[in-house]
Amino acid sequence: MTTCSTKPMTLSSQHIDTVNRKRRIIVNHQADGLLNTVNAGLSIDQIMEYEFAFNDEPDSHIDAQWWSLDNLFPCKARPLIDKPIPGYIDARGIERFQRWADQGINLAKVYHEQTKKRGIESFYSYRLNEGLAQENPNVETKPTFLDHPNWLVKDEWGNPHLDFAVAQVRQYKADLLRELIEDFNFDGLEIDFSRGTTLTQAGRQWINRGHMTDFVRNVRRASLEVEKVRNRPVLIAVRVPDNLVGCHFDGLDIETWIGENLVDMIALGVRSYDLDIPEFRGLVTGKPIKIIATLDDHHCSDGYSWPAIEVWRGAAANWWHQGVDAIQTFNWGVAGPQFAQRYNFSFGGAYVEGGPRIQLYQQAYHELGDPHTLKYMDKHFIVQRRGGGGSGGASVNDWSTPRFNYQNTNMLGPLPAPLDQAGKTDTQVRLYVADNLIAESKRIESLTLRVLLSDPAANDLPTDNKMDPVSINPFWGRDKLFNFPPAKALGEQLQVRVNNIPLTGCIADNGWFIFHADPACFAVGENLVGVLAEARNRQAMPCSLEKLELHVSYREP
Repeated sequence: MTTCSTKPMTLSSQHIDTVNRKRRIIVNHQADGLLNTVNAGLSIDQIMEYEFAFNDEPDSHIDAQWWSLDNLFPCKARPLIDKPIPGYIDARGIERFQRWADQGINLAKVYHEQTKKRGIESFYSYRLNEGLAQENPNVETKPTFLDHPNWLVKDEWGNPHLDFAVAQVRQYKADLLRELIEDFNFDGLEIDFSRGTTLTQAGRQWINRGHMTDFVRNVRRASLEVEKVRNRPVLIAVRVPDNLVGCHFDGLDIETWIGENLVDMIALGVRSYDLDIPEFRGLVTGKPIKIIATLDDHHCSDGYSWPAIEVWRGAAANWWHQGVDAIQTFNWGVAGPQFAQRYNFSFGGAYVEGGPRIQLYQQAYHELGDPHTLKYMDKHFIVQRRGGGGSGGASVNDWSTPRFNYQNTNMLGPLPAPLDQAGKTDTQVRLYVADNLIAESKRIESLTLRVLLSDPAANDLPTDNKMDPVSINPFWGRDKLFNFPPAKALGEQLQVRVNNIPLTGCIADNGWFIFHADPACFAVGENLVGVLAEARNRQAMPCSLEKLELHVSYREP
């Protein structure tokens, strides 16, 4: 079902100027930081010190804070959380939230006030359709919806979600978002369509796109009405899949949203390094709409959980080169290890205080927001893998085409990919490289193309004849999947071409085949890389290309 397109909504010059404000890094906070500090017994002042710690460092690239606080603050349209949930909030935390509410303290307003006090942008990020499973704390008026089974759809695991094909569901959500816009004074609202991605019946999402457009249209009308009353812009951002076909798969008619001026910012992707920024850039030409790249360190790209800073530099450099307007971080820690030491607590996951990621986040907030800062920094440019990296996405080693949603799956990732058993046809992948390697060749210390293969046919060879095994996708530092080590002799049969230029001098190192490359082989932007092995036993299981990376290291001037 679709609705007829309407005339574009009129935006004030003040609104457009606000959209066009420069942003480098936008921090999207889930509720974990608040929950962990509340469970640890910190005061509101201490919580604010923690949540803004990286923001407050000199020379930070952070220009905006987007807050997702679940049902942890008083709100007319949904109840305050009122029961302990293991792994989320304990009884003492529940008591503290209720006590603050009784004292008239609304944490969402505190967060907004503290953000504005620092002179940066403050959004509320609303997770549109979290599941209604009993253990999920992030939903509103759960019993009401469960009493109306015809208002629900099931996701791929059988969990119920609200069905946006139902008018009552759309109205309820629109009313809730109007309250967040009217009563909380945020500079803007992000509608996060990736939490969760099941919005209407699977297999009919694109048919139901008109319902989603009506919903976004109603939210935009509300925001513009509030904007006139307060005489200050209220921006609307949406988080959607990383490319246009993914939006269609999930039933999001982003072209109509753009055409009708329904959104101001489009945040692309969750776990993806491959974002079709040029495609969206073409759609928004002539429109005051900003494109934002999302860098998530929990729902990660398969094979790149907790990656080296060089991987993030490569991704960020590519995004800036492709024309992104800002980078949004998600599921990152927010304070350095000294904070945990001062208050004697420790958090889990991405928030491990003093753990392996905290100092990397701290470093990244001073690097990734400026392409000029990144120019001569070492980088890894990688090719995308399908699947979920161990964090809730589809498993790449038991892959089937997703049917319920595109977002979160990287289903179009080219790896892993089989090699031709006949040794005639290259396995071809596109490798995007933002750096002008030929122009900067005198500054390059080393340039290596690294190839990781998996070969089940070599499984019975003596260990001495095989490469070392490699952990393909460790998650949070724990190994999840290893390759089948190929024979060392495969390196002599391996042919790798960059833009049809053959690379030579293959060496084996720590399970990878490595080629030292000439910068002249690479174009700025997309490069075609072909991988071929000489003819093999056609009855054997095929060898597969698991990972492909270009590592560039620069010397000091």
